Amino acid sequence: MSLYTDTDLSLALEDQPSGSTSLLAPPPPPTLDPIQALGSALSAPSDTASQAEAFVAASRAYEANPDRLPELCAQLLPVAWDSGEGLLRGWVLDMIGLAVGRSGLNGEIKLQVIQQSLEILVRMLSLNSAATLRALIPIFSTIYPLLFRLLSTPSAPRQLYELFQQSKSRILSLALDPNSQPQSAGVKAAAWKYVQKVLLAGTRAGAADPRLRGKAPEDPNVSNISPGSPLNPSELEEEATRLRGDIVGQLYTASNPAILHPIFQIIPGLCKSRPTLSALFVAALASWTPAHLEATHVPLMQIRAVEKTVRMVMTHLVRHPPLVGYAPQLNEAMMRQRQRMDVAWQKEREERRARLGGSVKHELDGETMGESSEMAAKRARMDVVLGSGKGRGMEVDVTTLPVDAVVETVIGILEIAPDDFIRQAFENARIALRADSVDVSPLLASSLGLVKDEIKDEDETDLVLDPLDMDVDDDEDLLYADDDADEPAEDAVAFTEFTLPPPTPFQSTEKEEILDTTIQRIWEGGSELASLPDDDIGDGIRLAVQPKEIWMLLLARLTTRGAGAEGKRKAVIDFVMADFTNRLKFASVWLNEEWYNDKLFATSNYPTHLESILSTYLASTDSKDKALSAFLSSLPELSPSVITSLESLCLDTSNSLIGFVALQDLVDSRPPVRPTALALLLELCTHPDRKTRVLAIRTVRKWVGKPPMSTQVTNYALGVLRRLISGDETPESHMDVEDGEEADEAINSRFLPAADAIDPDSVPQHVELVFALCLRLPDLLDDVFRTYPKMALPVQEQVESLLTPLIAGMGANAKLLEVVRKFPPGADKLALRVISVLGASGGGASTGVLVNLIKGLMAERELDPRFIIPIVGQLDKAEIEKQIPRIVGLLGTSDDSRDLVRNAFASVLQKITPADLLVALHTEEGGLKATIEAIGICFSLTSIFRSDVLASAMSRIADLPSLPVVFLRTVIQAVTTYKSLIPFIANNVLPKLIGKKIWETPQLWDGFIRLAKMIAPHSFGALCQLPKEQLKEVLSRQPGLQDGLRAYLVGKGQTKTALAEVRSAF
Repeated sequence: MSLYTDTDLSLALEDQPSGSTSLLAPPPPPTLDPIQALGSALSAPSDTASQAEAFVAASRAYEANPDRLPELCAQLLPVAWDSGEGLLRGWVLDMIGLAVGRSGLNGEIKLQVIQQSLEILVRMLSLNSAATLRALIPIFSTIYPLLFRLLSTPSAPRQLYELFQQSKSRILSLALDPNSQPQSAGVKAAAWKYVQKVLLAGTRAGAADPRLRGKAPEDPNVSNISPGSPLNPSELEEEATRLRGDIVGQLYTASNPAILHPIFQIIPGLCKSRPTLSALFVAALASWTPAHLEATHVPLMQIRAVEKTVRMVMTHLVRHPPLVGYAPQLNEAMMRQRQRMDVAWQKEREERRARLGGSVKHELDGETMGESSEMAAKRARMDVVLGSGKGRGMEVDVTTLPVDAVVETVIGILEIAPDDFIRQAFENARIALRADSVDVSPLLASSLGLVKDEIKDEDETDLVLDPLDMDVDDDEDLLYADDDADEPAEDAVAFTEFTLPPPTPFQSTEKEEILDTTIQRIWEGGSELASLPDDDIGDGIRLAVQPKEIWMLLLARLTTRGAGAEGKRKAVIDFVMADFTNRLKFASVWLNEEWYNDKLFATSNYPTHLESILSTYLASTDSKDKALSAFLSSLPELSPSVITSLESLCLDTSNSLIGFVALQDLVDSRPPVRPTALALLLELCTHPDRKTRVLAIRTVRKWVGKPPMSTQVTNYALGVLRRLISGDETPESHMDVEDGEEADEAINSRFLPAADAIDPDSVPQHVELVFALCLRLPDLLDDVFRTYPKMALPVQEQVESLLTPLIAGMGANAKLLEVVRKFPPGADKLALRVISVLGASGGGASTGVLVNLIKGLMAERELDPRFIIPIVGQLDKAEIEKQIPRIVGLLGTSDDSRDLVRNAFASVLQKITPADLLVALHTEEGGLKATIEAIGICFSLTSIFRSDVLASAMSRIADLPSLPVVFLRTVIQAVTTYKSLIPFIANNVLPKLIGKKIWETPQLWDGFIRLAKMIAPHSFGALCQLPKEQLKEVLSRQPGLQDGLRAYLVGKGQTKTALAEVRSAF
């Protein structure tokens, strides 16, 4: 589990996968640093699959950190312009679109990004790259309202206005000019969406309230333009008028379906945002036909796709309430379109059958060939027999259709039918009735006032009345209906005083029975109300108990205050615990009523029953249950025993997350129990079990910077850290308290060992809290560095190890670099650990900052050479050669010194050649023994220090004015490793050594003699160049060379004088 994950614990309950038995799974890995992700993408081979994947990862990183986008856009857009078409340019444009569109950045920041990028973006519009324009035009569509709003003010820059006009002219030409380049349907589709933005801005907004027209800041239009602005309202309105005509014209002239689709799709937005345009575009939609597409021989499948788009647009407009006035026109157009599409489908089917010819003819030739059962059923429903037209209509049984559908259909037809047609239909029906047509329903006859005689005869027959269907008052009306008309009205009734008799008292058993019956009825009736929706109260006062939940309140009061309450309370507890999650609200209402009842009658039922419910619930809770926190938040009072029960839940590793979320909510929302709950959480931050400790730390960390909890959390973390101060230096004497501040109180925790029993194993309990807080409050690093020198050595080593993840998570933070720059005496190792971690993490920007930091430290104080190793590869050649002796001096000082030097050599070889490194090592400033070991490290890197490298280095060292003492040792090691170097040594190095009178340096002379023996007979030529005395010394110290040298001389045919000199040396 990560200590430095900055996520809310309550979200873990929602993200917990089903079937998981524990919520203590480690959180997802932290989001990749955007700079590192971008660096990886840029370092990958250009325009490859690996670079594409790296750019995808970088996109995710920037989506998670949108605040880093402005800096990225300003730096990389010029690079994208220069790099040409490729993955880099496309990715940069995507990031600009993210910054100005979906990132959620502040509007001012978006404007800043737009102003910084606009000039290059406008230049890119001049390119003929379809891929670039497809990515670029949506950006201009997004920023058009923002630029329009900015240019509507008098203070708008003139240069910005010119760029705005250039971009608009170019994109409009891509949409409207058929000869514009590139000829890409995707580019033109994107350009039409830009046209929508231009048309919206050039048309005055038509809000329902005249006072709001043009005032909405999110809807810029010509009504917003202020006097003195570079924008001209009249020109913009004229431009909008032309664009309206262009859109309608394109609907009837465009022959490319890929262009027609986006044109149709922009119409709903125009009609909804600008109602004044609705009449034009609805008329255009209603009268549109695919005649132009058919004339240009567009495939029928593509025409059908366009028809579907038109139908979806019209359906969308019909369903928009403000456009209901156009519904008849659109419905009629959709009916015509349906018929047109059916005819086209039938024609296509016939053409397809004709192409097939007679190859599939058989006895059922007249029927549809290859039609599916579903299509056949649909065809059967549609193929109805037409009536005579004299009142009967089509022979369709409408009783099988839904009533609502029939009513809507009739009303829709009546709305679009002409008045003359309706009057003629009624007249035809009357004629049919008079002619006794059997096609006319008696119900229709009665509606038209033409009731037949047969119907009247039926009405005049005797009625048989069912006495069970009559009311008593109806009988009296039948008997006295005639008399009531003749009798005068009765006198007014006089009211007299009447007193009800007292009720008959119930027996106790009767009372309990009635109460039980009432509770049962409420219980059963209330469950039926649970499915009802909550009342929509808008901004009104929200009640704790909704009207549909009144049964809960009634039941709670009857249970609390009624007869035999104890037995009923037990039943309520059993009922609640049977399904606690779904009956949480009822439990809350009941316990609130119990609490109020305790206050009225000085009883103590509330805490008893609360503990009973909690003990039962906690014993069987599920690790994914989110009900506990909501339940506790709804209670009127919480006792210390509740907090104690939550502690036991936090210590249960399988359900601990539920307990921590509940404690977090209590600290946030319940001030009376905040001190107790926060104290418990802080103690749990020092728990020996790391899972428990990490959950507690992640819980309290969210309050850093949020008073009043922030101060208490910070003081507790520092107090626990200072317990690590060892020896006679007590924490109280080293608080480093500034003037006017009070020293922290001594920290005591049940989970921490005594001060004299602190060992390295208990260090994580002391430091993990303050380390986690450093992410949100970097100033705490000062306290960490001040406390570190006062710790015991084993404790310091453990602190360094635990600090590594924190440094990796913080990166090259400004405060961290400041602390390292000013680290106190004794904190060298801790500062070195920070530099090592930052150096290993890489990254161009952080590496440059680190190099400057260490250079500054080197100028201010004497640093351990280990500080230089992380950045030695970033130094120039002169500084590397200057620092190599210091690095070599580390050899033999620690167990890992050899690995440190090896890594340093690997870093410097990126800036200097291997031969340069060998030459620099022979300065011997690092000490003779360390230099020999360092040269041995070089020889172990055989893939780098090859024979040619060694030959070059040895030749350069032999030319030095003063020969290093270890040089002959290096030469001997070289010929031992590479036998092929022997001739080179004999013919090039040894003569140079003789010329420098090597015998004058005893150490070098001894090595020379030993080397001559090793490479004989190749060394005989060089030995012959020695003076007589030195040759005699060589032969006396190495007698085995005499025979070989004599034979060498004889074989070379030397002169008698030379032979005589050599013989004298023998």
